[in-house]
Amino acid sequence: MASVVTSRVLSYFLTNSELKPRSRVRVQSVSGGDSKGLPSDSVQMHGASLIGEEEKNGVLIDRGIREKEKTGGRADAWNASLKCGVEKKCVKDVISSHLDVLWDDGYGTKTVKDYFEEAKEMIRPDGGPPRWFCPVECGQPLKDSPVLLFCPGLDGVGSALALHHKALGKVFEVRCLHIPVCDRTPFEDFLEISFVMVRSSNSSKIALLLACAVLTLVPFMLGLVTIVEKTVRLEHASSPNKPIYLLGDSFGGCLVLAIAARNPEIDLVVILANPATSFDRSQLQPLLPLSEAWPDGLYNAVPYLLSFIMGDPVKMASVNIDHRLPRRLQIEQLFQNLIALLPCLSDLADIVPKDTLIWKLKLLKSAASYTNSRIHAVKAEVLVLSRSFFSLVLVPVPLHIPRHHFIASPLHIGNDYMLPSGDEAQRLKSSLKNCTVRYFKDNGHTILLEDGVNLLTIIKGTGKYRRSRMINFVTDFVPPSMSEFKYGYDELVGLLSFATGSAMFSTLDDGKIVKGLHGVPNEGPVLFVGNHMLIGLEACSLVLELLRERNIMVRGVAHPVVLREREWVSSPEFSFSDWMKVMGAVPATAGNLFKLLSTKSHVLLYPGGARESLHHRGEEYRLFWPDQQEFVRMAARFGATIVPFGTVGEDDIAELVLDYNDLMKIPVLNDYIRNATSSSIRIRDKSKGEVANQELYLPGLLPKLPGRFYFLFGKPIATRGRKEEILEDRENAKQLYLHIKSEVEGCIAYLLKKREEDPYRNIVDRTVYHALHSPLHEVPAFDP
Repeated sequence: MASVVTSRVLSYFLTNSELKPRSRVRVQSVSGGDSKGLPSDSVQMHGASLIGEEEKNGVLIDRGIREKEKTGGRADAWNASLKCGVEKKCVKDVISSHLDVLWDDGYGTKTVKDYFEEAKEMIRPDGGPPRWFCPVECGQPLKDSPVLLFCPGLDGVGSALALHHKALGKVFEVRCLHIPVCDRTPFEDFLEISFVMVRSSNSSKIALLLACAVLTLVPFMLGLVTIVEKTVRLEHASSPNKPIYLLGDSFGGCLVLAIAARNPEIDLVVILANPATSFDRSQLQPLLPLSEAWPDGLYNAVPYLLSFIMGDPVKMASVNIDHRLPRRLQIEQLFQNLIALLPCLSDLADIVPKDTLIWKLKLLKSAASYTNSRIHAVKAEVLVLSRSFFSLVLVPVPLHIPRHHFIASPLHIGNDYMLPSGDEAQRLKSSLKNCTVRYFKDNGHTILLEDGVNLLTIIKGTGKYRRSRMINFVTDFVPPSMSEFKYGYDELVGLLSFATGSAMFSTLDDGKIVKGLHGVPNEGPVLFVGNHMLIGLEACSLVLELLRERNIMVRGVAHPVVLREREWVSSPEFSFSDWMKVMGAVPATAGNLFKLLSTKSHVLLYPGGARESLHHRGEEYRLFWPDQQEFVRMAARFGATIVPFGTVGEDDIAELVLDYNDLMKIPVLNDYIRNATSSSIRIRDKSKGEVANQELYLPGLLPKLPGRFYFLFGKPIATRGRKEEILEDRENAKQLYLHIKSEVEGCIAYLLKKREEDPYRNIVDRTVYHALHSPLHEVPAFDP
């Protein structure tokens, strides 16, 4: 039977009660019998049972203790009943159905040093087979969360997700595969390998039958593919309507792709981190014949060589550095982290000893060959995380040639020295039917252990997170975490925020205008309706300020072109459009607006759409709204509060020098704009007037010395109790629509007049005040 216990990291390997492990895991043996060293009742720590301690605290020891009823008493399922005898009455149901806004995802609290410390304990031999474990740092996931199975790289430890445990554990049931150091489980089943060998020989049928009879008596010779596949099929049988996520790191990428190829009928989402399917073109190839002849004394230096080949030490040491600190303090902390990391590199010799390295290199070669021969059968949704692809860059020629001469040279931008991961990502994208690629030019091969790669953020931003067969932009949305908010506020739009210095004003129920967002309703559903400035620059400030000041998550409805996959980009990195999805943006459709209001969300709507965002010269602050008042009727259907708002400041940031009319006079460029517009998704085909014109182009802008953005949220307009009045009488709906439009125009006019009284409208004045007095968002403006 499968054995499931709760313990601390490596408690399931050891019986030494004097050891003080550092983290806790849940373990499942994947063999036919219990693993050696796995106690059948509980693990003793300093004379006390850990199981007893968990019972005392009322902790949910196994996530799915009641799953036994679902699976018909299946003994070998992951959530089988515990042998330690924990009863249901001792378990508290702490499953929640949602996450709070700005929740703690723990990113940056774990470092690569923690990975080495856990790995050092987990590599101690126990004679057991490969097994699944669930780190307790992952915690309790949301209700109906899908399962995520992580298959490790060459190290086999299974702890390479240490930096992401807490974040992933909120929205996935995370299970990691551990392959012990001394384990020699082949990639394929021993039975399958033997059949190939027998069939390739000239043996008689009798010899073949005899070989089959002998091999069927060896149940423990299952390959890694079968071990993982068995778990995948059990999960699918238990929850057929939920996707199964397979995350493969390097060698694990070969493993999960092989599973996807063998199970095209199962709903799988495959995530590959620098997959090793390119091993035949790898720089590791020369190591294979040399590894067996390597002297033991020389091998002690190999871990230091491998550490610099596998990843970027600087990126590894930067994980827990707060980028809000002054540059000097960041450098000091980076230096300290590097010093602390260097002694850990010697542990690689224990994690991957010489004989294990020889075995793993052979295993990797067979895994890459096996997977590549079946890759055509993969029908799963695939996301590839890779270091950058080849790029054409300008390189100075030798010194004896004049310095102003340059040549174009294809250079690798990226630090993956183990595998040609950038080339492989391109090959996979062209070979697989449903493949998305994101490149990370500053990261190395061990991308999951390096700074700048928050795995959950990438999954959300690429639209890969879902709890059912079809993604639902509303129910599957995971609110931004605190680390995502900090990154968005400081790194992504930090320069824009500093340059524009947004000043926020709102209107109370009695009509009084106040500084700040106190007049914005906290209880949804709320529909913010306002004007677009040039190319929609104001939306970032609006969403982030509502999050910062009021902890309100605003879901923007955006043009589908902005959010769709960029097929024309050969080397797509994690971009601003990805970030919009992380911050809650959804495609502008009536269905999405319906779902958002029905769930009492705060929704941001720009009726003017693309025409207003890409307006022509001389059309600043002019509204281009449709004649239809459908958003008013939709708001009334759910009793939503409508908050009209106005925004000004684009004329203080840049001057529009080339608009649509100017660009259409330029040959070649006008054809490109026509093709882009005709091939784009049109969301207002039935609209009339100027708002129906949705030409998509990039206007020519001339930057100015930045002024300031100003926002005024008008008096909230309640529709609760007016459902029949508005839905049944289009004239009433039209009057309300015109009233909202008039309020927006009034807010714009008010701000254009009052901003002349702002002593800190200029960026120079704001910068001086900020340096002497307060944070940037507290720089005063005019008195309302």
